[in-house]
Amino acid sequence: MRLPYRIGGLREKLNRSNLTEVSFMIVNERDAHSRAMYWELKRRAPSGVPVYQQAPLQADVWEALDGDKDDFLVYDRCGLLTFHIVLPYSFLHYPYIEAAIRATYKKDICNCTANYTLSSSNSGATPPSPVDDDDPGVEDIPPRLSHSHHPHHHHHSHHDQSQHDDHQNQTVHYHNHHHKHVHIHHHHGD
Repeated sequence: MRLPYRIGGLREKLNRSNLTEVSFMIVNERDAHSRAMYWELKRRAPSGVPVYQQAPLQADVWEALDGDKDDFLVYDRCGLLTFHIVLPYSFLHYPYIEAAIRATYKKDICNCTANYTLSSSNSGATPPSPVDDDDPGVEDIPPRLSHSHHPHHHHHSHHDQSQHDDHQNQTVHYHNHHHKHVHIHHHHGD
């Protein structure tokens, strides 16, 4: 259960770099063992990082998001998925999660400023701030990217195990949307 500590450290590092509007959320597994560990996970989670517990009979969040245990999903302020980082690249000691957050926060991944302009009157969001192209962390995105155009609210079909194993060999699923406010959803099992 070192994950909560590492998320807190990453959040502090991002805050020191003036990336202050980044939200994290931990989604716990719905199996019995993970549910039994919920209170310990919640206790270890940094202040302000909610821990969501799936109910045993609830539709699986990770199946709906086409994710798996220990995946990191990075969303922009509009709720659109920008990065889906899978094992082993989702371990926080690697630079990929931080680079995905920085890219979502600072880079114009898909020019969704136009989307922001169209929806800003309804969203209550603040305009994106200028991009600092000299930020070294933004360029550290892994070389193997697979590109897609799916907002996070679309449901994907569930892969069988053989397809899923192939899916785990992909480094990052790169989605074509961006805004300043980033939401991180991390799946934590046992």
